[in-house]
Amino acid sequence: MGPPSYRLGVDVGGTFTDLLLLREDTGDTWRTKVPSTPKDQSLAVIDGKDQILKNIPEGADLVLHVVNHGTTVATNAILEQKGARVALVVTEGYKDILQTRRSQVPGGLASWIMWPKPEPLAPLQLTVEAPGRIASDGKMVREFDTNIFIERMQAVIGEKPDAVTISLINSFANPVHEQAARQAVKNLLPDVPVSISSEVLPELMEYERTITTVVNSYIEPSVSVYLDNLLDALKGKAKQLRILRSDGGLSSVSLAKQCPVSWVMSGPAGGVTGAVSVVANQTEHKNLITLDMGGTSTDVALVENGAPRIRRETKIGDLVVKAPSIDVRTVGAGGGSIARVPEVTKALRVGPESAGSVPGPACYGKGGTMATVSDANAVLGYLPAKLLDGEFPLDLEMAKQAVQRVADDLGVGVYDAAEGILKISNETIYGALRLVSVEQGYDPKDFSLVAFGGAGPLHACSLGKLLGAWPVIVPPSPGVLCALGDATTLLRHEIGRAFTRTLSQTSADEVLEGFNALLAKVKQVMRDDQGVAEAKQRHTFQADVRYSGQANNLPVDLDLNAFRTDGPSHIRKLFDTEHVKLFTYSLSTEVEIVNLRVIAEELRAELPVKRLKQAESPNTPSSLASSTTTLVFEGREYKKCPIWNRSGLFAGHVLRGPCVITEMDSNTLIHPGYQAEVDAIGNIFITEASDKESVRASQASPELDTVAVDIFENALRNARAEMDALMTRTTMSPAIREQQDEFNVIAEPGGKMLVGQFGSFIGDFLEAWKGSIEQGDVFLTNDPYSVAGAVSHHNDWLILMPIFIDEKLIAWTSNFGHMTDVGGAVPGSLPCAASSIFEEGIQIPVTKIAAKGVWNTDLMEVIYRNVRLPEWNRSDTRALVAACELAGRRMIELHQRFGDSIYFAAIDELLIRNRKAVASIISSMPEEPAYFEDWIDDDGQGVGPWKIGCTMTRKGEKLHFDFSNTDPQSPSSINFYLSIAMFKMFVGIYLLVVHDSNVVANDGFHDLLEITIPEGTLLRPTRPAALSCRTHFLGRLMDVLSGLLGQRAPKFMTAAGFSDSPHFMYSGYKSNGEWFQLYWIGFGGIPARPIGDGPDGHCLWPAMKAIPNEFLEMYYPLRIERFDTVADSGGA
Repeated sequence: MGPPSYRLGVDVGGTFTDLLLLREDTGDTWRTKVPSTPKDQSLAVIDGKDQILKNIPEGADLVLHVVNHGTTVATNAILEQKGARVALVVTEGYKDILQTRRSQVPGGLASWIMWPKPEPLAPLQLTVEAPGRIASDGKMVREFDTNIFIERMQAVIGEKPDAVTISLINSFANPVHEQAARQAVKNLLPDVPVSISSEVLPELMEYERTITTVVNSYIEPSVSVYLDNLLDALKGKAKQLRILRSDGGLSSVSLAKQCPVSWVMSGPAGGVTGAVSVVANQTEHKNLITLDMGGTSTDVALVENGAPRIRRETKIGDLVVKAPSIDVRTVGAGGGSIARVPEVTKALRVGPESAGSVPGPACYGKGGTMATVSDANAVLGYLPAKLLDGEFPLDLEMAKQAVQRVADDLGVGVYDAAEGILKISNETIYGALRLVSVEQGYDPKDFSLVAFGGAGPLHACSLGKLLGAWPVIVPPSPGVLCALGDATTLLRHEIGRAFTRTLSQTSADEVLEGFNALLAKVKQVMRDDQGVAEAKQRHTFQADVRYSGQANNLPVDLDLNAFRTDGPSHIRKLFDTEHVKLFTYSLSTEVEIVNLRVIAEELRAELPVKRLKQAESPNTPSSLASSTTTLVFEGREYKKCPIWNRSGLFAGHVLRGPCVITEMDSNTLIHPGYQAEVDAIGNIFITEASDKESVRASQASPELDTVAVDIFENALRNARAEMDALMTRTTMSPAIREQQDEFNVIAEPGGKMLVGQFGSFIGDFLEAWKGSIEQGDVFLTNDPYSVAGAVSHHNDWLILMPIFIDEKLIAWTSNFGHMTDVGGAVPGSLPCAASSIFEEGIQIPVTKIAAKGVWNTDLMEVIYRNVRLPEWNRSDTRALVAACELAGRRMIELHQRFGDSIYFAAIDELLIRNRKAVASIISSMPEEPAYFEDWIDDDGQGVGPWKIGCTMTRKGEKLHFDFSNTDPQSPSSINFYLSIAMFKMFVGIYLLVVHDSNVVANDGFHDLLEITIPEGTLLRPTRPAALSCRTHFLGRLMDVLSGLLGQRAPKFMTAAGFSDSPHFMYSGYKSNGEWFQLYWIGFGGIPARPIGDGPDGHCLWPAMKAIPNEFLEMYYPLRIERFDTVADSGGA
């Protein structure tokens, strides 16, 4: 029998590097934490390896079987902007592809005022336009001209780039031009690494493919140097080095160097794979929701049947790259998250700002003075006096002083403030936990919550109660679980290709042929580059599928035997099932395959697991308690609570709360009324105590306080985000799906908006509707004149839904989206020459389209009959309804969670809070009137100019906006019926976002704003005045508002924007006789702000983004030769 074999798992974090050594024949483990060395992470890896091997006889001479390494070196290079100088080769006419970033500004209305645009990873001066063009079907439009390309590359050669990215339009369909360009670059720059997009990401969507490939180039030189250094340092000390990929698999060093973008989220993946290793693989609990809470942030993920869910994109900072990763959602809530109370709202905010490791939380005693989540835990007695096995003493007095300052700002006691900090932090994490479970169609009650990381086990019990996921499980060594995951995971690789076919246009043989070609490639890579024989590989066959014309794909795993039998209908069945699970409905629309993919993974070799001794009794000996603490929980003190030493616990020990379980790398809090049981491998299972009386005794009766209101506000924010996510993933119209021209509202029973950004539609509806309102009713309108401009033209279809509990109206949910067509004189329903609304498509007055849950299908068919794209309108209407139903369920859950009295009291308090905040801002403004006017040159018919003029006057705590100086209505279609509620919301959001960017704006302040708009003017036309070109004045209105507020408060002053939404309308018949129609919103630029210049080619409107040109070329008879900004145009 040979010497024992060891594998080492290494996880490098921002503060500590965690290592776990595993003996492969016995399952024995050793762990350690050493300070990370950011300048060269390999130094900490080697230091930790040397320390941990001191625990092994003759460890200094031991040669490790393998080192499996999860690292943030790639992530840090991006976040710290310390990557390579990348030159970018693009198709002629696309030099600004990284500058415009699909034109999107993240956040809500007015967020562009505060948003600092990130610098592109490949600068414009290093961007080269390559001659030649490929069509979306892969055919040659223009040949690649090598001589012209070499001539254009000369300027870049002199700049000496560190890496080169080549990303050409439609290269996913035919890579020949990228390959030719790569050869030319290699001849010119033989020592510079080159990444081409057709190899890194051979998929549709030019920006996503380009940024993903640029990221690959940006990090490739530095990670190659890092891996080479680490290999040298491990020479003679380890036989193999493997790198953890973002999808939880391992990669050889050679593959990791070639495609480093595949492991930019290596760190978070390790914890999920660790949870799978010690929980899913060793217990009966196969469905898990993981919670990894560290010092700065919290990562959550979902594991179904022992396999983590994978998504096809990864977010790093402001960048979204298309690389497979475990579906980890990250929120800025960690032990170091800072608590604060903004003066204007007096709301308790926690995170995302963090104290970091230096100075860190106040309790660290390193100079930190701001209260953090860790300080709140310390003040409440949830932490022992010393951490890290007694090596790190805490400064409790400093923690109390920090939390007391928050308490003073809130006007509460120090313990109430501390509990409030934890509750707000937990609510933020709860929102993320819902994103990976409820939003994906899963019931958390069918899952167990697995908590790890340095801070996760402290919050585990609270989050288990919020989520309803029991038991809550704390695995062994939770603070170094990522390193355990690194040590125990498997080699993996995947290869995919674009394959765009509708199911009716393809055959089983064609799909199988595509899979077989990919299978041969992935087998070869696993064998030759990963060292895994074919007999030891398992393969998964996956297709990305969507409704034809959509842009968001759903991956489905195929059973090839069933596919051979059933053919394409097997894919349809899988897709419909997944769509219903995610979005509650399916459509009869044609389905298409977009990509094929084969994933290879090595077969798992069973590793023994070290088991604990069995306790003689479930009663834990008091001698195992290292000390005691006084816990404060729900306002009640619990004295002499034991702090148990986890290392002394045996299998079968049961610990009753309240208590703390401490270990070297983490601490676990057990609430009153709950208990913890240790299983055979050392997992802690937290469940409700069998003594129900103790549970009731530990729970304070509910009452409304500041924290409850803040939790309610967070829940509203999360519900609205879920509505947006559903709409952008399911609708057919590019204007909604890609450009996100949809706006939702959740309102209280009287119609006041609680969350949204375009003002409440409900109040105007309630004034117009004279019929009954009952449970199951659904209302539809698109008529601006029926609802006082709540929608401003016929293309905006507005769904309204009352939400009831036991026949009591508790809320309204509402959503409108821009339909591509609603009939009328011209395709797209926006005729520039219209003189009345009768030319602008079907008019739907406020109409009940479902009564008590029964749909009026005949009426809907009449409506759909009057539009040019009935299937699109049918699909988009279904999505609008589904989003409202989703929000309705969330409001019902909130009502059930808080109870009737607290629910309505929280609503009232949120409305009052917004009112107070806006009143305080208004009161600080000068009383002198301010005037601003803006013009458009003509109405498209040669008549003009046209003016809107507004005077703003403060009277006490109220603002009056008087549009009396606005021109009379136009006989053409440039009129804009301005909704009073919408304009008030614009004003309120502009005022609030600068002072408290986290606030959820609502209608509470509306009585502080008085709006005068004379009848018969451009902003209040009389029916049947045409409205189809109203975006001209909608854009000018933003400039008027900035001009008025900026005169009285410099923080609001901006330059004029592009002040419009130029529309590109394109329609006709394809060569096969099929009707096509496109509505595309163009963008100019963001004006200069107080923080500096505005980004070019971006959109003022919240969350809108450009449609991918490759998508347009694939689905329309269209070729877009140039898509870049015009110099010195002022954003026009």
